[in-house]
Amino acid sequence: MFRAEDGRLPVKIKDISVCMASPEGDRAAFAFARAFAQVRDAHLSCAAFTILPQIIVGYGDATGAELYAMAIQETREQMSASWDRFEESLSNEPMIELRRFETMQNRVEPLSAMNARHADLVIVQAPCSKDRQPHADFLEGALLGGGRPVLVLPSDWKKEIVGTRAVLAWDASREASRALHDGLLILPENATVIITTVDAKPGDTGYGAAPAWDIGAHLSRHGCRVEVRNQDSIGRSVAEALLDVATGYEADLIVIGGYRHARLQQALLPGVTRTLLREAKVPLLLSH
Repeated sequence: MFRAEDGRLPVKIKDISVCMASPEGDRAAFAFARAFAQVRDAHLSCAAFTILPQIIVGYGDATGAELYAMAIQETREQMSASWDRFEESLSNEPMIELRRFETMQNRVEPLSAMNARHADLVIVQAPCSKDRQPHADFLEGALLGGGRPVLVLPSDWKKEIVGTRAVLAWDASREASRALHDGLLILPENATVIITTVDAKPGDTGYGAAPAWDIGAHLSRHGCRVEVRNQDSIGRSVAEALLDVATGYEADLIVIGGYRHARLQQALLPGVTRTLLREAKVPLLLSH
């Protein structure tokens, strides 16, 4: 039986996983994850994915099978050598382990979900429209299938600390509440949290009589410096309004409940989460 020495359950982040499609392509995400884990004396697991090529069809003879076998072998050899070198570079870092996954593209998401369930936090590089790597599958697997908070980093993010000035997107939903409480695990001491609503209206349920003030009082009891910003959209989308607040406050983190709507609807509509993933210049903490 696993048990804490003093009999108490841990309440801090102690297991972090960073999902990687290649050592070079995910260099920035790994560097951040390593520094983030070191500050918290946490174990870091690098989920190293080797994505095999899709099956070649349409040849109608043995040529297609031979070409496909050659492509599989070449990918395995290249990625194995790359991950070997990366693992060797970790030989003097006992708090970091490499976990290898070899899979087809359509199995990345469920494997990411399985991997995420053993971590307190998953770190992923932000997917982009030109990205051929499976970062969107890493993210959605961990968030939707693994049930874990995901810290999404812009590919050019260089800072080692996030959350000193955080924008909390508050819409009084279950997802927003979950994101807020997951955020408490990573916010540094004396963090400033700008609780932001967009077009919030008072009511008996949802926001309550004074939008965001109850949740602001709750956060302040956790030691955060809290500001409340009730925004009018004035023709902007919710995502645009949140990005404007983050820019104006020089925020280094946006905390938001991710993917509130059904997956099919998300695929067809430019939801808030999808827009922030595409346009945010600062890390996002997503919870579902």
